[in-house]
Amino acid sequence: MKKHILLLIVNLVFACNLFATADIPIAKGHVHDFAKKLSQSQKDTLNAMLKMYYQRTTAKIAVVIEDDSEADPFDRSLLYARTWKVGTKDSNNGIVFYINVKKRKAFVQVANKLQGVLPDGKTGEILRTYWVPNAKNDNYYAGIFATISAFMNVVEGKEPPKVELMNQTTAPKENTGFQIPFFIHLILWIIIAIQIYSLRYDIRGAKKLKQIEKGEMVL
Repeated sequence: MKKHILLLIVNLVFACNLFATADIPIAKGHVHDFAKKLSQSQKDTLNAMLKMYYQRTTAKIAVVIEDDSEADPFDRSLLYARTWKVGTKDSNNGIVFYINVKKRKAFVQVANKLQGVLPDGKTGEILRTYWVPNAKNDNYYAGIFATISAFMNVVEGKEPPKVELMNQTTAPKENTGFQIPFFIHLILWIIIAIQIYSLRYDIRGAKKLKQIEKGEMVL
């Protein structure tokens, strides 16, 4: 009797796992935008970037963007990692960057081989530094690009890009031309003010003269 109960429990657990993974789509490429937050050119850029990284290091990074899910976002990200088995079989060096749009949650699942260089504290720091500021402005492409760039740099033993350099859109212009000193500007403004006051005085005097000619009272 106990064997039958144990077998039933095992079958139920197995069935639940099958049901849970049934709605996980087949992985195609590195970037999976099910919420349609990226343009095709943006997806192409990220896919090419991650493909070259894989060819260079054998480390795989998958990005998943979902509008929402009934499951807890952390559990959902873990399910994607376990179902897709991101990373090579021998190296076990995959990363899943999961984003839930509606719940505004993002989680990173790191395979065992990379947990030494990307522990929970480090991945959390990267998310707070590169993903969160962009996510607040709904700038998914910039946030994903910056976050996975930081992951790749850390895995390869490089320093992540500085935030101020990453967010800088235009370089400051160098003032190479001649600049007029401030005191010259001040003198010019004083001259203009005097000219305007003199003109107003002349106009006012002309009006009074016309009033006197007409015999009107001037106040």
